[in-house]
Amino acid sequence: MKILLSIILGFTSVNAMEKTICGPSDDRAPSNVREIGRLLDSRVGTGGCTLTMISENCGISAGHCKDVLKVAEFNTPGSIGGDIQHPGAEDVYDIDQSSIEYASNGPGDDWAVFKVKANEITGKSAGAAQGYYQVSFETPVSGTPLSITGYGLDRDEPTKNLAQQAHRGELVSIGQGGWFGRAESTLDHKVDTMGGNSGSTIINSETGKVIGIHTHGGCGRYSGSNQGTAISKHETLMNAIRSCLESDK
Repeated sequence: MKILLSIILGFTSVNAMEKTICGPSDDRAPSNVREIGRLLDSRVGTGGCTLTMISENCGISAGHCKDVLKVAEFNTPGSIGGDIQHPGAEDVYDIDQSSIEYASNGPGDDWAVFKVKANEITGKSAGAAQGYYQVSFETPVSGTPLSITGYGLDRDEPTKNLAQQAHRGELVSIGQGGWFGRAESTLDHKVDTMGGNSGSTIINSETGKVIGIHTHGGCGRYSGSNQGTAISKHETLMNAIRSCLESDK
């Protein structure tokens, strides 16, 4: 099992810029945020991305997670030997494939908005059963305290690997550009993440509202920032969110 975990971690690191811990240590801690779930490519998937409910039926994530925008799991248990464990069927939902709007063009233009279908057993929507966050269309200032919750890799503790963890940090800047992508809506932050956190919402800790979507790494032991897409600076993304929210009324 240890060999398999090493292979999985090594493969994912190449494809997910895994060096995204901001500082000398990984300070993420296990969490149980009901509104935030794990995206998989099937009901027996072994890992994927992160989504957040923003209404009873609307969810958001990263555009480069399109391949795993199939199934959403909530209230997930910890991993065993590095392998994810699935929740009960009452906490598993299908993504409405016809509803997906997305872009995958690097930091500042990497996002997905979609509808989550009602649970097949309970008949309840994900937002009604799990709750949801509100979205802010206002631009926060540098230094704003942030939190990010998601399903990232964990090389040190197999029980936490691809299980839900959270960390707090701060906003570095919005609109300062990046290594590629859309400069005006690139968000730089210093919150610990790893591969699998892609699609995690960036929450303003002062308001409790979503202000962005985490998509790329960049942090290191001594410098750098992780990156994402700032909602308030991306008109197409804002319109997609508003349209989805309006359709829920």
